[in-house]
Amino acid sequence: MFTDPLSVTYNSSAKSLPRVSTRGQSSVYRTADREFEVNISNFRAARDGRKLVQFELVRLVPDPTPDPFTSGRMVRNSFGVTYGFDADTRAESSVDLPLLRSAVLALVDTTFAGRLITGEI
Repeated sequence: MFTDPLSVTYNSSAKSLPRVSTRGQSSVYRTADREFEVNISNFRAARDGRKLVQFELVRLVPDPTPDPFTSGRMVRNSFGVTYGFDADTRAESSVDLPLLRSAVLALVDTTFAGRLITGEI
């Protein structure tokens, strides 16, 4: 398990997210005002030996559209990543995974993320 609470920095402001629930291999961390939420889930893939960890950061914001019928509606913005681990390569993973992480973070820059969001796949 991760430390409790998790700390997330959003727009230069640190947010404290205590764990609010744990069920099986999943945990939810949330701010007291419910604006930010982190969901972490571990599960086995169909292929033997592979483990997937899904991480998602969610922010609830008021709907920006000036529609009187949806006033007060909250919009759920989320961004997540799924990590895949092959169980039989743990020794090599301890060296290689940080390098792969750096490569992915460099790839998913603002332009790349924007292209994903607009559906340009």
